[in-house]
Amino acid sequence: MFPAPASPVPGFTEMSSTLPFFKARGSWGQIGLSLGRQLEPLIRQHLDAWLAHVVAQTGCTREDAIACAGVFAEPIEAHAPFLWEELDGLARGCGLSVDSLLVLQARSEVQRLQTPAAKVESECTTFAIGPSRTEHRRTYFGHNIDLPAVLEPYGVVLQHEPDDGPATLMYTGAGLLGHNGLNELGVGICANFIEDPAGWGIGFPRYLLSRLALCSETTDAAVRAVTAPPRAASRNLLIADASGDMIDLELLVGVLGELQPDDDLLMHTNHLEAVRLKGLDTPERDSLVRRSRVETLFESADGPVTLEVLKSFVRDHENGIDSICVHDHATSFWKTIVSVIGELSTRSLHVAKGNPCESEFVSYGFC
Repeated sequence: MFPAPASPVPGFTEMSSTLPFFKARGSWGQIGLSLGRQLEPLIRQHLDAWLAHVVAQTGCTREDAIACAGVFAEPIEAHAPFLWEELDGLARGCGLSVDSLLVLQARSEVQRLQTPAAKVESECTTFAIGPSRTEHRRTYFGHNIDLPAVLEPYGVVLQHEPDDGPATLMYTGAGLLGHNGLNELGVGICANFIEDPAGWGIGFPRYLLSRLALCSETTDAAVRAVTAPPRAASRNLLIADASGDMIDLELLVGVLGELQPDDDLLMHTNHLEAVRLKGLDTPERDSLVRRSRVETLFESADGPVTLEVLKSFVRDHENGIDSICVHDHATSFWKTIVSVIGELSTRSLHVAKGNPCESEFVSYGFC
């Protein structure tokens, strides 16, 4: 296994082409405390940037946003006590209140509570590919994370080594407890936005579902974990493990649909595809275009798919503003802020900061 990039030295700036890497071990509270101390400046900047975004988009005040985030405390504490312990440690480590940090755990939920009818732009393209289609029979997942450009500077790669659970390697935003990644047992998860026509509510924040999956030993166990809590918002989760077992879950607030792999391949963008959910949403053009394009890329691949081929897929610019690699433009401030390819067979993450067409992938492994 190749070593993980070293932790950033003092003077590391957001202009670096490599995401900073941090690790922590111990109890969940100790992990939170350690990361809070290491990440304090980035956490504060991330929180300020997101609150400024919410204020600009909704007209609410910072105080309004922080106050409404408090409704997500009880679901986290009740359904993931280990995350509540970690969040408490994180707050003590960075010197911010738990209430403030709840804004980051429920970023979009907080914004939606201020403007319930607000339209969220499409987020992300995801895929998983299994052993029968890849070189050396490896299993991968891939994720172009498309979000407001303001969030790009706050991405980090974290390694957790808890006393009572599997070690994890994750991409996330500083101060946000989970986004995507894999664990030492070979389970990986990535996620993207889907809309729930019935609306969102109060429940377990959507980003933190990934952390429940990463406590699991298999894809099946991860499915049970992520479907247990009452959900605050809709979320599409693509889960795979090193054996090649994979599934896509379209989770609406009160109902879910499943997509099974077709010939060792799963793909998803931002519209509902599960049979029981089809017709509930109105797919956006860009989601349909990206979904068609990623399928074309995989089906036209010449020979077993390699890591380098996957990198070329996430850098694809076919279809202009509706491309897989998303650039901000005159009508949108959203872009691909990071691209992550998880290699489950080797327990490694390959991460490109910003648009992957403009940056190199850096490989991170357990160290």
